Amino acid sequence: MISVNEAFTKFRSRLEATQGEETNASRRQQRIRAHLDASDLAISRDFLSGSYRRETKTKPLRDVDIFVVLEDRTYLSKHPRRVLDVVHGVLEPHYPGRTHTDRLAVRIDFGAQVVDDTTDEVMSFDVVPAFDDRGAYLIPDDFTGKWIRTDPTVHASKATQANKDYGGNWKPLVKMLKKWNEQAGSPVQPSFLIEVMALGILSGTWGGTYSRELRGFFAEAARRIDEVWPDPAGVGPDVSDELDADPTNMATARAALLSAEKSCTRALMLDQQGKTGDALAAWRRLLGPLFAKS
Repeated sequence: MISVNEAFTKFRSRLEATQGEETNASRRQQRIRAHLDASDLAISRDFLSGSYRRETKTKPLRDVDIFVVLEDRTYLSKHPRRVLDVVHGVLEPHYPGRTHTDRLAVRIDFGAQVVDDTTDEVMSFDVVPAFDDRGAYLIPDDFTGKWIRTDPTVHASKATQANKDYGGNWKPLVKMLKKWNEQAGSPVQPSFLIEVMALGILSGTWGGTYSRELRGFFAEAARRIDEVWPDPAGVGPDVSDELDADPTNMATARAALLSAEKSCTRALMLDQQGKTGDALAAWRRLLGPLFAKS
């Protein structure tokens, strides 16, 4: 039987993107871009962004962001839904029944089969129409009906610095936290909020074990979940605005974080008592089937 620390090392490795996933993401990105190029949309460039580019995306890979920078700025004088509808109209014939308009993007679902959270395919892409704006970007927000500024390069640099400060363990911890959120039914929305909270909570120096770092995060996050968590780039709306707008969802998120903290405490206690098998099972229940038990 492996130790809990060895299990976390395996879990970390299993959350890393494989070469197959990288190849699949690149191929599908190019195909989506080709469909967009064949339309009447004037595109200046596109690039992969979001948590995939920041290396904080958990597995299986879902909602990989493609920023598509458009040239027709007349959209900026219209409701943001308009450009989302146009992009949806371009992509739907190529992916019939698998395109959906979300708050900020048009999602394409590929329907890949997942067994025990493993697949080398990208499950879905989020196509984000964007416009250059003074070194940042304007993207549509159908939730607020406004155009919002964002700067994914700042998000990426902050994640890289946090990972360096934490001895290379910050990004793996964030992926573990996002996997918990997914296993728990996504009580913390959007998942980027977990990453933003981690910038504030997982600071200082690396504590030495993933198990205790996770428990510490859950405890602090439950206490601070109702704080305002601004955009790390300082240009967009608060990342916590969805939870802040709904007291019921806020209460659900806090309850889930408190429950996760209790589960961590229980798993740590089992390991201290020498009940390694039970501890491994407890961590697997919390973090999902990618967590190794042997």
